[in-house]
Amino acid sequence: MKAKSRTLGARRERARRADRHLPEWLLFMLVSILCLAGAWQLQADRMADFFPKAYDGLGYYQWLPATFVTHDLNKMFWCHIITADKSISLFTLGVAVLQLPFFLLSQWLGWLFGYGNTGFSTPNAVAMMVSVAVYAGAGAVFSFKLARRFSSTPAALLAVVGIFGCSNLYFFATDSPLMSHVYSFFLIALFAWCSVRIVDGPRGWHVVAWLFSGALAVLIRQVNIVVFLFPLLLAWGSPGGLPEAWRNLLKNRTAFITGLLLGVVPWVLQMMYWYHITGHVYANGYDYKDEHFQWDKMVPGLVLFSPISGWFVYSPVFLIVVATLIVHAWRNTRTARAILLILVLTVLIYSAWWCWWLGAGYGYRGLIDLYGLLTIPFAWFFRSVLRRSIALRVFTALVLFALVVLNFGMLREYCFDWCKPTWDLPQLMEVVGRIAAGQ
Repeated sequence: MKAKSRTLGARRERARRADRHLPEWLLFMLVSILCLAGAWQLQADRMADFFPKAYDGLGYYQWLPATFVTHDLNKMFWCHIITADKSISLFTLGVAVLQLPFFLLSQWLGWLFGYGNTGFSTPNAVAMMVSVAVYAGAGAVFSFKLARRFSSTPAALLAVVGIFGCSNLYFFATDSPLMSHVYSFFLIALFAWCSVRIVDGPRGWHVVAWLFSGALAVLIRQVNIVVFLFPLLLAWGSPGGLPEAWRNLLKNRTAFITGLLLGVVPWVLQMMYWYHITGHVYANGYDYKDEHFQWDKMVPGLVLFSPISGWFVYSPVFLIVVATLIVHAWRNTRTARAILLILVLTVLIYSAWWCWWLGAGYGYRGLIDLYGLLTIPFAWFFRSVLRRSIALRVFTALVLFALVVLNFGMLREYCFDWCKPTWDLPQLMEVVGRIAAGQ
């Protein structure tokens, strides 16, 4: 009888786990398939231009053909010339690390079907579309797991789907799939989720993933160092504090060493490249172009509200998210204060960059990396709405539907002129008017 009871209990536990993971798999498939289908629809007719017109995206990808095809890192394809025989890449190899499995598979397929071994063939392009779709789906799953930890399953699902439907994340997963932002979105969502698990009591893979994702996120974009405030403040406010979180890391000593090595290797390779090109173990390619931060000329208001890529202007859904975040921070919610601090610091840092709008791209792309963290306050918003009257829920649904329609209408209308200094509010409102009129 006891054995039968244990068997029944084990079956129930497996069923409970399956039910818990089902939304994650469905979300992964939904986001990945939509991103891949969207990328194919946009890129299929312009495959020859997929790499040449990727611009900065080519800078992230170029490490792979330079390493495995031309075997020449001195003069890659999207670099700044510093001497007669050497050029420096403005972009690190972090994104290429994540793209590597897809690149190797595409090289084999290219050989199998008779494509040239250039690293820029059609199989390579399709593989990069699949790559960004997979990481977008994985980022959505970890964002969902993170938001669910602080709210509920329905609220977390709505938050993730809402951000994909109402923000510029979808644009960079389909129109600009070689850019770093979707990859950073995945890494920071994974890092934040593993941070929560480390405070609660991690498994070995959480420790490995935490160290690797954190190191790679900072290598891709050094501004991402601010996300380390999330685990620090989370652990600081926990019952066991920072010492307990540190003990949780060291309990998994093998995993800790493994994660540390995996996180250090890309940095060592990058520093070897920097030393080879410049003679220094650290080099910022932008310094060679005389592009830098202007700390005495911060313009956070323009980052948020300018018709040129302003975050709230092109993704107004984040007005709801940030308002919810501020309310919870005012109520002394520890997680809200950590996320708000990270967001404020990131906006201030980007606002000091000489090109504060970050050049071409739909909306303010610099904040996409943090969207995994921002699913938490968005889930709080949905949790509150789901507890209210049916009238409020219907009204919220209508508002979000309007934001989705606006977002995809703007995606359809987007052109490079929107990022030029001549672009202004009247021109933007003319575009919004056409979308509202159904044109």
